[in-house]
Amino acid sequence: MAKTRRRKKVFEQEREKNLTPLIDCVFLLLIFFMVTTVFKQPYSLQVELPQARHARAAEEKKLVASITADGRMEINREPVDQGDLDQVLLRAKQSTGSLTLILRTDKEAKHKWVLLILAAAKRVGVDTILLATEDKDA
Repeated sequence: MAKTRRRKKVFEQEREKNLTPLIDCVFLLLIFFMVTTVFKQPYSLQVELPQARHARAAEEKKLVASITADGRMEINREPVDQGDLDQVLLRAKQSTGSLTLILRTDKEAKHKWVLLILAAAKRVGVDTILLATEDKDA
């Protein structure tokens, strides 16, 4: 009989586990991940950048042009047609106040699309053009 009482006590103790510390840990982890998460707006055009051996990070990333392999373009995440390129680029330049254009092109993009953006940037008065690449070492 003593064995059955002992088993009964052990069974009751196992059934009454306290989950409060586990819930506290889960809430602490949730708060930690909420605080450390960086919300970054992704680019709408997915571009596969070419690789570079020596790359440097651009200090000012306000005026960004993207070109896909099939020739779709956007300026600061705003889709652009070929005919509206000068107006949209000028408007983006004036709103950001940046004289530096970062050009993100797919490595399969045709050369004519790149030249089109470069000519438009020259017409609107962009001083510096940086070509975005992926770091080969990373």
